[in-house]
Amino acid sequence: MSDDPEATHERAAVQHMMRRLDGFARGVGLDEAAARGIVEKVVADMLMRTDEERVIEARTRMIEASA
Repeated sequence: MSDDPEATHERAAVQHMMRRLDGFARGVGLDEAAARGIVEKVVADMLMRTDEERVIEARTRMIEASA
């Protein structure tokens, strides 16, 4: 059962960002499911960007979602 390396990398990126943004997401009032949805969308939309750029974008989207 060979897994697609790109999909594996994307899942790892989502997990890494979720760990980094967990406290932030809770602080703006988002539950884990909402935060994960945002993070997954950011990772998919910004494949060629740095981790920092993706984290900044995810935080922006989380703030917008909480408003």
